[in-house]
Amino acid sequence: MALTESDIQLGLNRRRPGQTSITTPPKRKGPRHHPEWHRVWGHLGTPIGMLFRNEDQRPKDYGNSTMDRFPRLSHASWTYLEKYGVKAFSGGGRSSARETIARVAAGNLAENYLR
Repeated sequence: MALTESDIQLGLNRRRPGQTSITTPPKRKGPRHHPEWHRVWGHLGTPIGMLFRNEDQRPKDYGNSTMDRFPRLSHASWTYLEKYGVKAFSGGGRSSARETIARVAAGNLAENYLR
């Protein structure tokens, strides 16, 4: 299967904020995969590995704020709190958009394979 760096980046660009009029305005640049991911790609049937670096984490944005006391309505953190009874104090936690990046990249690999 031929796979290029741009195959993965196209999918990451689709999940970036600011893509439509109803999404969050872009406040940060979209994620990029680590440039060495293709070295981990194995044409011999070995596992595929990718590394995504979080370049703009800001945990201070969530400390001692209203978000610490009340979940954001219409955000997955509310559902997560209701279902599991815990809230990530560093933001969305498992419901964070940063958590979905691996599934987006895996979907790009699967889409490329199916073509």
